[in-house]
This record gives sequence, structure tokens and C-alpha cells, in this order.
Amino acid sequence: MTWLLVALCLLLFLLPLPFGGNIEWAIFGFEASIFILFSLYLVTGSKKNPNGSPQAEEKKLVPLIPLWLIIIFFLAGLLQIVPLPTAVVRQISPAGYDWRQTLVTSGLVDQAKLRWQTISLSPAESLSELVKYLAFGLFAFLLSRAIDTRKKVRALTLVLIGAGVFQSLYGLSEHFSGSHRIFTWVNRYYSGSAFGTFVNRDHYSAFLEMIFPLSLGYFLARADYFSLPPGLSLRQKMAWFGQEKLQKSILFILPPLIIGVGLFFSRCRSGIIIFLLTFFLMVLLLSVASLSGRRKTERRLVNLVVFIVLAAVILIGIQPILERFTSQSLIDESRLLYYKDTLGLIKDYPWLGSGLGTYVKAINRYLEKDFYAIINHAHNDYLEMAGE
Repeated sequence: MTWLLVALCLLLFLLPLPFGGNIEWAIFGFEASIFILFSLYLVTGSKKNPNGSPQAEEKKLVPLIPLWLIIIFFLAGLLQIVPLPTAVVRQISPAGYDWRQTLVTSGLVDQAKLRWQTISLSPAESLSELVKYLAFGLFAFLLSRAIDTRKKVRALTLVLIGAGVFQSLYGLSEHFSGSHRIFTWVNRYYSGSAFGTFVNRDHYSAFLEMIFPLSLGYFLARADYFSLPPGLSLRQKMAWFGQEKLQKSILFILPPLIIGVGLFFSRCRSGIIIFLLTFFLMVLLLSVASLSGRRKTERRLVNLVVFIVLAAVILIGIQPILERFTSQSLIDESRLLYYKDTLGLIKDYPWLGSGLGTYVKAINRYLEKDFYAIINHAHNDYLEMAGE
């Protein structure tokens, strides 16, 4: 399945390039690619392992609870877009029924066309979201089938780390050059921050947040080369430091350093806080673990990486980053209002939600304050999904 892994790795690296993959043609390209790869897998890759090894058979088993949760999610999504008699919708989703009645009252919709309704306020949007989630699920399935050796796991890890390093370097170069571009498009919304190829610096920060622990963990996985054996003479120590493996391993300290600096200059407060939490958790876990020579070395290396990142940020200029924490409260009052209003939405759509992708349509009647903007996200994925 080498061809499948190569294709999936290319998707992982390339998808964030067109504005963080958050535009329609990029999403369509991802979905089409996944469905094509899945079709090819069914034709060429789903044949039974000729060796008939137990491990291959075991890999086909799916844990029961996650499987049922996935099935329930997609069944609920399908039920949202299936036309049902008006009386049924009125019982299952009274708020959705009332929402459509306001359209009739305002003259936007003819009552005769509402004999059959969907639970989703916008079935087209919900279908689009359902297809996207199906593509995500198939991507995870294909990846699980493509990775069957440690070498392939290492290859996937290096691709992800490479994507993080590229995003960090590109974001830092555009930020410090003052051009603030995503290729040819100038991003004036976040001109004071690094954002890579993402329009929103928060999304850029979230991407680096996920890659940083991976890059640091990969560096620590090679930490056994850093443990100096005891009782060596000076000549032996010099020879030990001259090992080719050791010199190559030292290079792997660069990705977490580059990604860490890029994360700080995104000036995303939650991203910086999560970076520090990751550091403290890793140090805590290594402290609780057996204090062998290897564990001590790993803890020192984690401290070294974080120290160098913080030192680099201070030397380059920490003032703009500090301004993000001092210019306004850590708790955004507007977001608290979003959360409160979204809870009202969840209360009125408790069973099947308002429909996947319909938050922007459903939330308006629950807004207690005029934000002078279109509220299309709750800024909390869990609340937004619960409402939809």
C-alpha cells in the first residue's frame, strides 16, 4: 500500500496551502481525491493478505463503541436531510417548524410547499457537511490501512513535521518581511501576526500546536544517542560525539524550535498557553516516570528546547506578543455571549439539532446583542456541533 500512503501524505502536506484548505474548491478537491483513492483501494487494495497473518486479520477489527458512535452520527445526519411529513417535524423539532413558519409569515415561502419538511434548516448545507465528514472518515480508514510498518509510521511523521516546519518558516518570513501575503494575496486581517498559508492566525496556531508535540516526541525518540556512557576516556568521548548517528539526531532539534517560534509569533493567546501546558505536561510525565539515565536525558532535552524557543522569541522581540495578553482581557466577553446564545440554541434543538452546517442560520434568533457581523461560528466546536 505504498502508493496509498504517498497519496495520503501528499494530501496532508498540500491541503493547508490554499488558504488553510478553508475554501470551497480546496474542500471539493480533498473530497474528490479521497473518494477516488477509496475506489482504487476497493479495486486493488482490499484483497485478502496472501500470508493470512493473524495481525492482518486483527487490524480489520473496529472497536465496538467508536463504531456505533460513528454509525449513530451518520444516521442522525441522514435523518436531518430526509423529507418528513410536517406533523412529524413539528413533534421532533418544534423550533425548526416555528423557524419555517416565520418564513411563511414574512411571505418568503409558500405554505403549500411545506407539506414535507426536513429537520435541517438547510438540507443542502447539511448534505455538504455530511459528505465532508464522510471524506474525513474515509481518510482515517485509508490511513489505517496504508500504515502497516514502523517505517511507514516514520514516513508519515516526517511528512507532518515537514508540513509544520514549512508553515512556520513561511509564516515567519512573510511576517518579518512585512508583506503579510499568502502567496499573492495580502492578508490585511492579521497583518501583525504570522499566519502561514492560513487566513486566520488561530487556525495557523492550532495546526502548529498539533505538530509541535509530534516533532518534539520524534526528537526525544532519538534521545538514546545523547546518553553518554559512563567511564569513557577523553578520546573516547570525542569519538562518541563524532558519531554520524548523533550528528544526524542533533538536526531533529530544529523542527520543534522552528515550530515553537512560529507558534509564538502567531500571537494566538490560546496557542501560546497550550504550548506552555504541553511543556509542563511532558516534564511532569518524564518526572513521574522511572528516573533512568534515558528519562533524565529526555527531560533535559525538553527543557533545552523550550528554553531555546523562549530565548529566541525574547531576542527577536517579545513586545508584540505581550501586547496580545495585556491589551485586552484573557476572557473575551463576546465569546462568552456566543456560548450563552448557543446554549439557548441547543435547548431548543435537543434531539437532532438544527442541521449540520446550519449554525449561521439558526443562531440569529438567539443573539441577545447586535454584533454588527454575521455570526457563523460559536468559537467552540463542541457547542456548535451540539447545536447542529
